Amino acid sequence: MTVATLSPQPVTGFTQPGMESKSKPVFCNKKSEYTTGVIITLILCGLILSLCLVGTIVDIAVNFMKPHFSPLNKSDGFMPIRDVSIATDHDEAPRGQNPFGKSNPDSDSTHLLNSSPEVNFSSRTTLSSFPQQPVRPNVVIRFFLCFSLIQNTNRIMDTNVPPSAITSINGMRVLSMWWVILGHTYAFQMLSSISNLLLVIKIIQRFTFQTVGNATFSVDSFFFLSGLLVAYLSLRHMEKKNGQLPLFNYYFHRFWRLTPTYMFCLLFFDKMTGFLGEGPMWYGAQGESPCAKYWWTNLLYINNFYPTSMNDTCMLWTWYLANDMQFYIIAPAILFTAYRFRLRGLLLIVGVLTGISFITTAVLFSHYDLAADTLGPAAQAKTAAGIDSQSLTYEKPYCRIAPYLVGMVLGYLLLHAKDWKLPTKVHTYVFNMAGWCVAIILALSTLYGQYKVTREHNPQPFSRAENVIYGTFSRFAWSLALAWVIFACHRGLGGLVNKILSARFWIPLSRLTYCAYLVHPIVIFTLFGSFETVRAYSDVHISFCFVGVVVISYAAAFIVSVCVEFPMMQLEKLIFQSDR
Repeated sequence: MTVATLSPQPVTGFTQPGMESKSKPVFCNKKSEYTTGVIITLILCGLILSLCLVGTIVDIAVNFMKPHFSPLNKSDGFMPIRDVSIATDHDEAPRGQNPFGKSNPDSDSTHLLNSSPEVNFSSRTTLSSFPQQPVRPNVVIRFFLCFSLIQNTNRIMDTNVPPSAITSINGMRVLSMWWVILGHTYAFQMLSSISNLLLVIKIIQRFTFQTVGNATFSVDSFFFLSGLLVAYLSLRHMEKKNGQLPLFNYYFHRFWRLTPTYMFCLLFFDKMTGFLGEGPMWYGAQGESPCAKYWWTNLLYINNFYPTSMNDTCMLWTWYLANDMQFYIIAPAILFTAYRFRLRGLLLIVGVLTGISFITTAVLFSHYDLAADTLGPAAQAKTAAGIDSQSLTYEKPYCRIAPYLVGMVLGYLLLHAKDWKLPTKVHTYVFNMAGWCVAIILALSTLYGQYKVTREHNPQPFSRAENVIYGTFSRFAWSLALAWVIFACHRGLGGLVNKILSARFWIPLSRLTYCAYLVHPIVIFTLFGSFETVRAYSDVHISFCFVGVVVISYAAAFIVSVCVEFPMMQLEKLIFQSDR
């Protein structure tokens, strides 16, 4: 069966559409089978839901009995632990606890019963006048409370933040996640059969489409934010602990923070996706997925190196998590250098690593004559010639580390240069205007710099030199623009931008970012895979699909978060509290 369709190369940000007629195989209608893996997955889901049900019942019972054994209704261990300013998809720093699992002695939660060292007796003193230590539940009750849907929902919905919060991060994270979903929604539409191929070409040639076509920069936003938080939280901890950074807790926290939720979504994707719908595209996806062979590479966070082809990986959009973990592993070397040698040492090691990244990326682009644009004919020619630019540069850490390093430098500056001020208001105004102008120029040139390649009238492909320059420095330039936005917002120079990004309604959505990233491609595939007719490619159609995917993805992310992600986070706290 031959149909006219787009043939994109699947990537995690946006795809490279090839405009040719492709021969499509025929798939027969069949029901998904209940294999051993499917049964195990269903049992696991049932176990998790049972724990959540029991945990919620225990939570209700404990709160009902609380007044009978403790007058301290708001100060005991049963109240939801509130997160600090930044509920990130990577690092949580709960109030009263640092990011590495140890109790924070500087937190106000450690002084609840120590404010009155002496008791003054009087004729009116009664037994109830004495402060009473709240009864601490045993470890079994605390274990079930980790799965309480009430407490975990409160943790997600809590919008309280301390004064030192970098609040603008929340809005930036959510908007970046929506940008990822937008790019993937357009990309998955191209994977399905299209009835109006010529209109698709017209849409891609528009100037405004560059924002969608360059949605890959949203991933660089996440790299930047991750580096910022790692540096800011870790260096703040090291300043309080005389340079000590407990590496076991540092690595264990990250692995535990990401992996259980990651592996649950991987198992669900591999075993249960076939039961979510049906349709012509659906039947072709019911065969054995790469996850059956390569799931262990995801567990070890090496799926951006093996298998060697990006298209053969399990949950191919999770290459980002592999990169982020690899950056996190080498971050202590940068952190110790920054603590020991301060800003000069930090700039030196970051400059060396960034230079190595630039040289490596430039050599790869030059040697393979790679196309920096993602939508032009040159990119399609390379794909047709068998050159996989996605596997060569797109998913490799040595080509993607620059935004992470920029974030680390900004994290250091926000922590150590918080008292820095210009001498006069005029200097501050000029500095602010110059910063915003440079940031806007960098952002716009990055997003729309490829337009001449895809425009309808007189398109001009990049030369080899332009491909090397854009491919090497564009992501670095984008992260510099973001760095100014966060810096300006945190230092009171953001104005309306800061008010928008720092709005409290972003906070719950921000806490769902990690799960939304994991589940949204499953939602998109369920939507487009269930279409039984050829679809017309249009902005209106894609807009409705995008809104629906966002809503359903966050609803699914909420379920995964309260049932898996947050219980695992609370279990980590329980483990370390039991060790004290």
